[in-house]
Amino acid sequence: MKRFLSPVLLLFVLIACDVVQAVSPTPTPTLSEYTTYTVQPGDTLGQVATRYHVTIERLIALNTDRYPTLARDPSILQAGWTLRVPTRGVAARPTEAAAPQADLSQVARQIIVDVNAARAQRGLSLLRADATLTRIAGDRSADMIARDYFSHYDPQTGQEPLLRYLQANSFSYRYAGENIAEIKNDAGWVPPWLAVAARYSTTDLVNEFVKGWLNSPEHRANIHDARYRRTGVALAVSQDGRRIVASQVFAD
Repeated sequence: MKRFLSPVLLLFVLIACDVVQAVSPTPTPTLSEYTTYTVQPGDTLGQVATRYHVTIERLIALNTDRYPTLARDPSILQAGWTLRVPTRGVAARPTEAAAPQADLSQVARQIIVDVNAARAQRGLSLLRADATLTRIAGDRSADMIARDYFSHYDPQTGQEPLLRYLQANSFSYRYAGENIAEIKNDAGWVPPWLAVAARYSTTDLVNEFVKGWLNSPEHRANIHDARYRRTGVALAVSQDGRRIVASQVFAD
């Protein structure tokens, strides 16, 4: 199943989106299961999760009792926080996980290349990859995976996470917007080798997301918006490999 949610353009009309109940936290782990990590300036939850080979969902679960707001908004991670992280050799979750076939970082880079190719066909300037927008896109994708929702709006507050992330990063802009999309398994259970993460290659994901956005008038409008000069793209995959979310953030 592929879903391409109508894009959001800040300062303009926003389109209503789906709301899904947030993921419930898991019990506090025992001392033998974790060590600690002090968050450094510029760290994101996704980066810490990658460093310790753990999913974002598991990282939130390890720290819910200490930082309860982290489960509602992973982007609030602050330098100086002391996070519990799994000790070496501790499994992220006692379930079978699908090994991702695609390199998500490469997918993100290629999405920008293909989006720029579509802009070039219209005689538009090429979008420049921006580190802050890339981090925001990563936070958006990770948040939708961690809290199990798919929307331009926060399922708990009804606010726009993109606007909140831009403000939190003191990002200067006049126009900004985002395209989001997801690919997921519809069935209640699938074996790991049939999960979308195991079946979609880097090229498959690039093609699915870019073509899907270009085939949608609302998403295509963001891609062809001449006011935009900067962009950031990032993807996130669920622990079981059954869901992949992509976010592309635009700004002038």
